[in-house]
Amino acid sequence: MHIGIARAKARLSELVNRVAFGNEYIILESRGKPKAALVSLEALQHLQSISFTHPTRSQRLLALAEADQVRRSLESRKLVPSSEELSRLRKERIDALN
Repeated sequence: MHIGIARAKARLSELVNRVAFGNEYIILESRGKPKAALVSLEALQHLQSISFTHPTRSQRLLALAEADQVRRSLESRKLVPSSEELSRLRKERIDALN
């Protein structure tokens, strides 16, 4: 639900109850632009519990090792340019029709 801040002031008690007990969130707008949100305490605690930290050095090294493994796996596959594959499929189709 989106509501202007002035209207929200007049209905604050109702909006708080909708958020707290109705599993809703309310977007507060000023001049038609979103400015803030009313969320339940549970939702706020969940947001606060999410870790936004940077990966550790060991996590970065592990990710690089996994990326290297994927790269090596892709290099071992024989990839045919799509134009060649399309030409081959067209030829097969023509041969099958003849």
